[in-house]
Amino acid sequence: MKEPAFKRRGFQFLGLNTQDFIRIFFGGNASLAIVVLVLICVFLAREAFMFFPDHHKDLKTYRQSGQEFVDYIGDEITAHTNLYSSLNIAYYAEVNKSSKEEDSILRATRAVLANVENLTAKTWGRFERDLDKLEDVNDDLEDLDSESEEDRAKIPVLQAEKARLESEVDLLREKLKKEIAEVIESDAAWELGVGTAKPPEEAYPKIKEAVLFAASPEADDDHPYIENLKDVAREKKKVAAEQLVAYKDTLKAMQAAVRPLKSFHSELRDKGLENKKKLVSFSTAATRKKAWEKGAEVAEDPAEKERMLAEAAKVVIEEPDYEGINQVFYDSVPRHAELAGPFEMEMAKLYEQIPARDEVATKSAKENLKRGEVFYKRFENRLSEGREGVKEWRHDKSISVVESVSSFLFGRDWISNSSWHDFYGLLPIFTGSLLISLIALSVAVPFAVAAAIYVNQLASFREQNFIKPAIEFIEAIPSVVLGFFGILVFGETLRAVSQVEWLQWVPGFPMAERLTILNAGLLLAFMAVPTIFTLTEDALNNVPKAFAENSLAMGATKLQTVFRVVVPTGVSGMIAAVLLGFGRIIGETMVVLLVAGNKIKIPDFTEGLGVVAQPAHTMTGIIAQELGEVDAGSLHWRALFMVGMILFCISLLVNFSAQRVLKRLQKV
Repeated sequence: MKEPAFKRRGFQFLGLNTQDFIRIFFGGNASLAIVVLVLICVFLAREAFMFFPDHHKDLKTYRQSGQEFVDYIGDEITAHTNLYSSLNIAYYAEVNKSSKEEDSILRATRAVLANVENLTAKTWGRFERDLDKLEDVNDDLEDLDSESEEDRAKIPVLQAEKARLESEVDLLREKLKKEIAEVIESDAAWELGVGTAKPPEEAYPKIKEAVLFAASPEADDDHPYIENLKDVAREKKKVAAEQLVAYKDTLKAMQAAVRPLKSFHSELRDKGLENKKKLVSFSTAATRKKAWEKGAEVAEDPAEKERMLAEAAKVVIEEPDYEGINQVFYDSVPRHAELAGPFEMEMAKLYEQIPARDEVATKSAKENLKRGEVFYKRFENRLSEGREGVKEWRHDKSISVVESVSSFLFGRDWISNSSWHDFYGLLPIFTGSLLISLIALSVAVPFAVAAAIYVNQLASFREQNFIKPAIEFIEAIPSVVLGFFGILVFGETLRAVSQVEWLQWVPGFPMAERLTILNAGLLLAFMAVPTIFTLTEDALNNVPKAFAENSLAMGATKLQTVFRVVVPTGVSGMIAAVLLGFGRIIGETMVVLLVAGNKIKIPDFTEGLGVVAQPAHTMTGIIAQELGEVDAGSLHWRALFMVGMILFCISLLVNFSAQRVLKRLQKV
């Protein structure tokens, strides 16, 4: 018999050698990873798409209960509130400017006093504890009965304890005074809080004196200097308010104008809540009845079984009379027309009396009056939409699938655990994610791409060995650490910088918040730089070296070769790097959860570029924040999975686009 030409040698088991086992191991792991990924996608899709049927039922209940009707009127009141709030802020900005210097000294004094109290908190704590003990001993002595032998025996003990505590309190009082005096001389005490305007230099000695007085253990009232400042500030504001009395009267009239509509809305709201309870009771009646009956079946105690059957019998499955429970809303349409018409005319007349932007002096007043112009237009639109909405509203009007889906995709509210109604609208959190991502990309791309070009084409060998590891090291920093840095250091620094007087022209400055879109965007930019840098450098490495050599041989300079030959050739790979960097940014959770502010509201774009100084929430943040607190299988649960599904699709689309660009690069 002829032997085979090739015979396997070495370790074998069941006809398989070492290489076969290695191939099976890695191939099996790859297959397992694909299976796990498919299972994740199936689970995510199943939970996500179950949201829309439940959401459709929820919207149907919202309409059948009359809550939709009530919210037409509620939207009118909300639009009025936004307008009034903006105009009121402008009024107080003008009034407070008259006492700007006094207010800055008062705020600085409070900031320094707070620092002193914090730095001496330990001694203060001991002093106050001993004072409390001393008061307790005095109370005990007063309560003793001199005729009681037992009480007379306690007197020497309590008197000794009183003497000890008095001595301890005196020592602590002197120690506290000395410690306060030392702390006031330190730099830490004079670190003014964020948002505290720097007072005039000549005021510092008086501030020191006032703080020393107020921080002492014997202080009961403010220092006379502070009392005088308060009186002066109060008088200046009074004079300024007298000059703006017409403005204030207009604001009061605006408040009075909306009161009848608010009362009307409150009455209808109570009826809407009552209707909702009836509908919820009906929708859950069958489930509750079945649960009682099932419990009775498994109950061993006859008395308990009888009780459960009695509870099941109490559950009446009776569909509400939708026409009857909503008749009050149909009857209220004329009443709404009677209120809305005069209300609109009164507000139009009052708004004309508001000062123009060029009639006010402060930046805040100008910005809020500008914002008021936008809010007034929205107010007019809401009144028009409200009138049409209440006229055309029907409780039995069907809700289409398109309406249900669009109310989620383009909904402007995300409200959960509400006593009124839960709303799940994607727009607020999608807008927050998009704004933060755009800021991150606009900062990260120039820095990362420029660094990659420099390191790859222009830097010396020593510079490459220093810059490249330093940038790539950023990826090793845990995102939670960056989040803490954003809260405690970066956010505070941004807000402090925004208070600098010569930077007040910057949109959004001064910043009232430290957790903002800008804070989150800049930190995500920092995180995205290594990804974009590394992929951009890879794209430049893929450019054939012959291109650069030919360019240099034809007499082009190094910079001409880089920017006219190498970069244009590798631009497809650089675009892919940016897309993958965007995928890294949009999927980040911990940083945005910690530093974006987590305010579920569409940012106010009336502030222009100043919108970046507002807090926001994101798609990743809402999932991380709320998923652990909701009931599995609830509408809220499935809404979060739907957000995750949309986020998954965005990431998939971005990565698919990047891969297509990379394939195109490989063909070049």
